[in-house]
Amino acid sequence: MSELKHYRRLWVFVTVVTVLLVGITVTLNVMHAPPTWGARLIGGTPPVFVFFCIELVSRIPATSKALSFGRIAASILVSGLSFAISYQQQMEFIHSLGFVGWIAYAYPVIIDGVMVVATLSLVEVTRKVRDLRIEMEKVAKPGVVRVADPTYHLENEATRAYREEVAKMRRQSSVASLNGKPLEAHAA
Repeated sequence: MSELKHYRRLWVFVTVVTVLLVGITVTLNVMHAPPTWGARLIGGTPPVFVFFCIELVSRIPATSKALSFGRIAASILVSGLSFAISYQQQMEFIHSLGFVGWIAYAYPVIIDGVMVVATLSLVEVTRKVRDLRIEMEKVAKPGVVRVADPTYHLENEATRAYREEVAKMRRQSSVASLNGKPLEAHAA
């Protein structure tokens, strides 16, 4: 139990760091954008797109090699272009602050690089917490195998009650479950 608590606390820490870093990157990109709402909105999107690509590729299980390859290739393309745009915007903003030379070129790589590291760390910690929960359930209920559910940590009592009701209805006949009446076997 203490290991799970440790990783839950770590998950909170990594989540806060990731949100903070994405926020810093977005802020730097927005600060360099032209002074219109549309330009600032578009200027802040590249780091968010990188974050989304990493999350989608790493959290969704592969169902086929071709789809996985396509998803990874598209994510690499989107992430690469987003990084290039973000890099250019941040570099120009840092130049406008008076930094020159290699420092102005290094800061955008550092900022976006740490954001990517934090995002990947968040994925790893989330997987570890999920795996520990599954292991704890196996120990608590031997013989019962639970399928990994990525939304398990988001469930509340209402969601659990709904899932139990749906499972109960599936055990009944389809017509009886639609009518809300249990299946009754008639003696012949």
